[in-house]
Amino acid sequence: MKTLDVQARLEYARAAVAVIRALRIADGTMRYSEFASAIGLMSDGDHWQPWHRQQVGDILNLIAATERQAGQNTGGDPLQFERIVNAHGEPGAGFYKTSKLVTE
Repeated sequence: MKTLDVQARLEYARAAVAVIRALRIADGTMRYSEFASAIGLMSDGDHWQPWHRQQVGDILNLIAATERQAGQNTGGDPLQFERIVNAHGEPGAGFYKTSKLVTE
């Protein structure tokens, strides 16, 4: 399993936000493996592995937590996470739109 450092997670998250917004504009959906490729998590020739799904979930959780912390007064439309779907075309489970950034 390829581990992602903080910088990589943030870069993938930034790309993921752009992809999710593009899906809203195009009124489309994308499977997890396609999403992983679109944000650069998977290189050309990589094959989908179970740990890719975990990493995609982690990146979506990071985005959801950041969006929640930013609040609703940021001027942008809420991200439509349900546009990322599983092999059956249904929104996947495993990430939470209520994720929180931890502060101590």
